[in-house]
Amino acid sequence: MGFCFDNTRFKTYTYDMNFLNIKNISILGSLILAVGVGVYFVQQSNESKEQSAKAVLYEVQKTLDSETAKLTEAEKAPGAKYDVALKLPKTVAELNRVLADGSLSKQVHFEAAIQLGNLYADHQVDANKETTLHAFNKAVEFAKTDFQKSTSRYLLGVTHEQQGQLKDAEEAFKKALSVGYEGMTGELMLSLVRISIKNSNPAQAKTYADQLNKDHPGTRAAQEAQKLINKS
Repeated sequence: MGFCFDNTRFKTYTYDMNFLNIKNISILGSLILAVGVGVYFVQQSNESKEQSAKAVLYEVQKTLDSETAKLTEAEKAPGAKYDVALKLPKTVAELNRVLADGSLSKQVHFEAAIQLGNLYADHQVDANKETTLHAFNKAVEFAKTDFQKSTSRYLLGVTHEQQGQLKDAEEAFKKALSVGYEGMTGELMLSLVRISIKNSNPAQAKTYADQLNKDHPGTRAAQEAQKLINKS
């Protein structure tokens, strides 16, 4: 399972939202009305907060669209290298304000951190490196679901790997794997195969590859891992 994030549009994630449901509440006597009204307002408050959060992210997206439109055609190309803070200053400032806003939910903070990290990662130059790591570390901090925890650690690991920090990359991949999110297992095992080969540890790489082939036979990840083993 690979990940490709579009920096011109916010990704839509599926989150586990457990809102109170007034239909499931059964209170005897005169407490029914009081509790029912209370739950109604809790629901309304949660829905209002969710709408406000969407509005915040939408405003950031509009700013990103506006700044992106002013880039040169070469700079608009996927993977174009430039200092994000200089080229997209308003977008960066707004995302940082979202991350610093304690009134917003972790879900919003997570999305903002992922968006910021991807902006920096996709336009990788020396000036962006530390900020990329900082953003993905923030995503790890704000992650709530297993999907978020696994994905944010995976992205952190990929960033460390791209920057030649193999020990940190391996640690991030292992922590992501320990979350136990099945949808990421193959990609994480493949990443550990790749890191082991880069660390000149073919025996460890083969162990990971064999486990991957056993648990996920015939998958793209298993096939790619075997190709790496054959080349090492």
